[in-house]
Amino acid sequence: MADTDPEREETFSQIPDNSAFLAHEGSVVVASDLEDQRAKVRVELWDSPPDAPAEEEFKSLGEPSAVFFESERIQLISLMQEPQSDEYALTSAGPYRVRVWMGSQQENPAEELDAYRLFESFVIQLWR
Repeated sequence: MADTDPEREETFSQIPDNSAFLAHEGSVVVASDLEDQRAKVRVELWDSPPDAPAEEEFKSLGEPSAVFFESERIQLISLMQEPQSDEYALTSAGPYRVRVWMGSQQENPAEELDAYRLFESFVIQLWR
């Protein structure tokens, strides 16, 4: 997930280890255990620190981190810098706290490509 500010530095100048996330330079980079997948990602914007996702299978990928967004818009993008979602509107530019949750690996039997059959679900929570 990255700030849509065109002046933003390289999004993927740092990549975390698998099953971790890194908040820096107007972006939140999530590293998965799977090399190729079509992950399901939900972004949640909160006014205060949120609780864990209601689904029991989610585990935290670490402690909350700080991230600063220059613009009021963010977007999910791939490692190839391609948009993977519509833009999300933030309440304002500035500092946010972020926590990422990861669900267990699941299989989509309807997926035709073997490389994408397994996938993970992520919840990215942002708050001020």
